[in-house]
Amino acid sequence: MNSNKKILTALVVLLLIANVATIGLFWFKKENKPQQLKGGPAKFIIKELELNKSQQEQYLVLVEEHQQGVRPLRDEIKDAKDAFFSLLSQPNVTEAEKQTAAKMVSVSTEKLDLLTFNHFAKVRAICNPTQQKKFDAIIKQVMQMMGEQHPKGRGPHQGPPMDGPPHNGPPPHERPEGELLPPPQN
Repeated sequence: MNSNKKILTALVVLLLIANVATIGLFWFKKENKPQQLKGGPAKFIIKELELNKSQQEQYLVLVEEHQQGVRPLRDEIKDAKDAFFSLLSQPNVTEAEKQTAAKMVSVSTEKLDLLTFNHFAKVRAICNPTQQKKFDAIIKQVMQMMGEQHPKGRGPHQGPPMDGPPHNGPPPHERPEGELLPPPQN
């Protein structure tokens, strides 16, 4: 009985240590994540670069212009990916057809990447030299934050989700048992 009590005490202590370690890991992971503010990357940039009122106004105009340009490009990418992955349902798809469809996805993605690059070049241009150094230091963090705003894929425009082609029904693990393909869309 005494040895059972010792074993039980040791197990409780071990579980407490495991719980503390797990909580510590989650806490440590949160500390290492890029700072997220309500309002996302825009508020983060304003705060980190300490933009003055005039710069903030210019920046918000640039953000609006960027968002207006991004929306149709995201639709274009979605349509190109849908067309690409719809080739899977066709028999005897040639390599040339696959290459052409894949190229359409990459051309649209390139347009989006260039639009985003040019947007951030304009943002950097409204900064003073001190702010530009800070901008250079945080841009990767900002891009990561932008990627986290698109949970369905792997990033803002980095391809389909890891669980299958885009916009083609629920992922396999969410489909009814035995259903391999999504129901036909009419």
